[in-house]
Amino acid sequence: MDPQTATALLTGGFTIAGGVAVAILSALLNRTNETRKVKVEDDRRWLLDRRTVYAKYLGLAEVMLREIDGVAAFLSYDGVNEISSEDEEFISQGLTDYFAKWEESLQPLLGEVQLLATGNVADLADRVSGALMEITWRIEKRASFTSYYPAWFQAQDLLHVLRDGMRSELGLPALGSLMAGPRGDDWPWLDSRPPYEAYTQQHSRHRTDG
Repeated sequence: MDPQTATALLTGGFTIAGGVAVAILSALLNRTNETRKVKVEDDRRWLLDRRTVYAKYLGLAEVMLREIDGVAAFLSYDGVNEISSEDEEFISQGLTDYFAKWEESLQPLLGEVQLLATGNVADLADRVSGALMEITWRIEKRASFTSYYPAWFQAQDLLHVLRDGMRSELGLPALGSLMAGPRGDDWPWLDSRPPYEAYTQQHSRHRTDG
């Protein structure tokens, strides 16, 4: 084989090998990019599913916490005065409705949370569910309102802990005590904005002569 032919064959071989290598590398890169894209999409859907379920659970738990407080408001404040028959009927019906909502609505949502959440949030959600049931026994026994309300604040605090745990899983900073506890007399208005008095207008009095 003459040198020119050998050189041509060798050059062609390198060209083919190079083309094959480029094709293989391109295929590997495309596959890697596709895998990364699928993972990003899966993570996004997972995050969206979590956010949706967490929001539903928190929303329902907060509604139930307000509802049971509305039922407890008909208890005797200090346990001295008797509960009227009308208030007794309201308490009984309120508890029945509350227990039904806990069993039929909150528990299924708890199951969804525990399918998607980490161990910490799954445990906290279970505790909140338990707390919402635990605070009812004083109402069932018709104890005084003053013996009931500390447990209500305990449940509210636990709900705030769960909320921050969920926010952390969703990549958001915890709210901490920012939204907990009593609010100031000027809430919800901002100190940085004009007060009520700033919008007061001077209206002239018009007298209609008869």
